[in-house]
Amino acid sequence: MSKNELYSRVSPVHEDMRMQQRVWTFERVGWYALVIIVLLALAGVFGNGPLSNAEAVSADGKLRVQYQRLSRTGTVDNMRIMVQGSAGKPVTVTLDGTLLREASIETMQPAPLSSMSKGQALLLQLGTSDDGLATLYVTVRSEYVGTLQGMVEADPGMAVSFSTFLFP
Repeated sequence: MSKNELYSRVSPVHEDMRMQQRVWTFERVGWYALVIIVLLALAGVFGNGPLSNAEAVSADGKLRVQYQRLSRTGTVDNMRIMVQGSAGKPVTVTLDGTLLREASIETMQPAPLSSMSKGQALLLQLGTSDDGLATLYVTVRSEYVGTLQGMVEADPGMAVSFSTFLFP
């Protein structure tokens, strides 16, 4: 752009170049903002991606919960709970927190050997494999917006807490 093109003209059309440059700057900022939003979405900031996948592990490493740290309201989220117990002996897992109260559990695979309530918590008895590992796959759906807390507790004193943020 030459120096003469930066000045406002009256003929043949009235131009306000200062205003035009502000519009161009605003347009450029808008394009950069859109690119950043797309990159954040691909990274999983709005759910289902590398930034939203998380794992909580107990201090002794025998209890692991894989979950979505970030999600959207109304979507189905998967949790995987793994407990290391004794081979052939069932383990008891307690699910508690606002996540359990505000979200609906859609599926649990494999089906627990038994389930019962304990106050506002849910007690599940899970069978173990030959190596003593019990794995439970849970899908949950929530219409809640905001942060939900979850707590999973297993046999003697193994516990993990985690939180999920749900976007509208």
